[in-house]
Amino acid sequence: MRGASGDRVRVVARVAADAVTYALATTVCAIVAAIVVAIATGGTLVRANYLLFFAGWLLMAYATIRLWPRSPADLETDPNQRRDGESIPEAADRTRFQRFVRRLPPRRWVRTPRPRRRLTTAGKLFLSAVLILLASLLLEVVFGVGSAG
Repeated sequence: MRGASGDRVRVVARVAADAVTYALATTVCAIVAAIVVAIATGGTLVRANYLLFFAGWLLMAYATIRLWPRSPADLETDPNQRRDGESIPEAADRTRFQRFVRRLPPRRWVRTPRPRRRLTTAGKLFLSAVLILLASLLLEVVFGVGSAG
């Protein structure tokens, strides 16, 4: 029994490393993009904070739409099976950004979880949106960006 719980902890740690690395990379890219756009349009960090806020909500809406089931049958079927009965392929989404994220620490030191164990891309985007909104909140509350006075 002890081996099974240890395996479960390792799988959860690998899934968490994958999801958190993806979310942090997305958040850093959003922060840098917001600052660049704000400066390029003649704004300050206040404008960057507004851009982060709106980007966070837009990304959350997009991730929510992607997470939403397409039909009631999606809720009843095994998520590890496709509609045509084939299992999920071993090679999951392979975008340039995902390859970049796989090379970042701690993700590069951790073996990739099997596709059926990974958090979906939409789930990672939702986590990214939460972190972007948290960054916007921290800019305003902790650093005073955008507050009157």
